[in-house]
Amino acid sequence: MIVYHGSIKNFQNFTKETVVQNLSNDINTIGFWFTSDIHTAKPFAIGSETVIEKSKSEFWENGEPKIIQYEKPVTGYLYKVYIDELNLKIYESNTEESYNLFMGERDLFCDYLGAKKRNFTWKDGAILLNKEEANTAFRKSLMKQGYEGLLIKKALIHNMMTDLYCIFSEDSLLITEVIPLDV
Repeated sequence: MIVYHGSIKNFQNFTKETVVQNLSNDINTIGFWFTSDIHTAKPFAIGSETVIEKSKSEFWENGEPKIIQYEKPVTGYLYKVYIDELNLKIYESNTEESYNLFMGERDLFCDYLGAKKRNFTWKDGAILLNKEEANTAFRKSLMKQGYEGLLIKKALIHNMMTDLYCIFSEDSLLITEVIPLDV
């Protein structure tokens, strides 16, 4: 199966250290995320990087240049990736959004700020206190059930509909093409 991944980073292989996508709702560390089509992967290849350098126009009283920090817009790469047919937990519904089903199941592992006063969920926009622990526990729970990843059918990402894949291990991922993104 062919899927797509967008990143501002250039890399040759997927590893836990080099690949993190900027996904909403603190789900990026569950696994490696992919879309079913190239167009919905493009926004993930557009971002910014922090630049720290000596100023060419701002100086201290002694003439030394000030150190400035700013965000520089960058465009990255689209990765066409082959994945084996894996055992995926599929989130799909005719009555509610598939993404809501997925997030509802993940919420069982989440602790939100203020949750002792009432039962917060991801929909409340509350601050997640245990992102890493929640994502790890959710992933391990699915792996214990025999799943190697998950599939959220018809997810709305960047105002586009796509199937959203999350694969837990880099072992089954083969990059077949790296496409530099020109905007």
